[in-house]
Amino acid sequence: MLRSLVLLTSGLAMFGCADTQVQRIGSVIAIKRADTEAYKTLCTDMPDAVSNAMADANISKYSVYLGAREHETDQYYLFRHFEYTGKDLAADVSGLISDERAADWWTRAAALQTPLPTAPEDEIWSDWELVFYTPGAKSDRTDYTRHGAIIGLRPEPENIIAYTQLHLAAWPGVLAAIARGNIKDFSIYHGQIEVGTHMLFYHFEYVGDDFKRDMESIGKDKITQVWWTYTDPLQIRLANVEKDGQWTTIPEVHHVR
Repeated sequence: MLRSLVLLTSGLAMFGCADTQVQRIGSVIAIKRADTEAYKTLCTDMPDAVSNAMADANISKYSVYLGAREHETDQYYLFRHFEYTGKDLAADVSGLISDERAADWWTRAAALQTPLPTAPEDEIWSDWELVFYTPGAKSDRTDYTRHGAIIGLRPEPENIIAYTQLHLAAWPGVLAAIARGNIKDFSIYHGQIEVGTHMLFYHFEYVGDDFKRDMESIGKDKITQVWWTYTDPLQIRLANVEKDGQWTTIPEVHHVR
């Protein structure tokens, strides 16, 4: 039952030597367009028992974004990101449904979701690979905003390897521009929506006061512009991307601090 409700335990990823006590996990599941409003309502009406259970399970910064690959489509996806700071995720997750109200909430959420065709057998959510992480800006602000976006990735093995290797050794100038832009805890995850259809999902916290200005500043950074000449050709812009944009921004529909 636990496995079918939350399934947080597979594909755990750790990144970086200075932050080894934090595991950043990104996972994806499908949802029909017709069920998206019911899911939003369910998230709005989430009982305290669910958030309390997450805190007890050492799960924090739990965000879920809603996105699609096209403008007019019945197929949407939920992209989630969270941090885990415990030592045994499987054991901690077992407590998420110990409360009857929490178990009922997870059951109702699961009824609206459909596993990806690429999901491992008997799993609901598909955990994606963490291919990039930078701590970014240093800030203790608690009133930050969260941002998510998606984009396609060219499926040829050499392109996937190139993208991954670039981000394993991201240029110092690029990382500095991210920090100057008041972006904190920037993660990128890679996975397949369908067999052969590769995508990237990012999540970050914005700790500045003028998002538009800071994003424009990053875009004007000369080192970042050169970096994009390497990364952009490896990506596939989605049909619903904003004009002159690269990544498709997706709204956050659920968050548990």
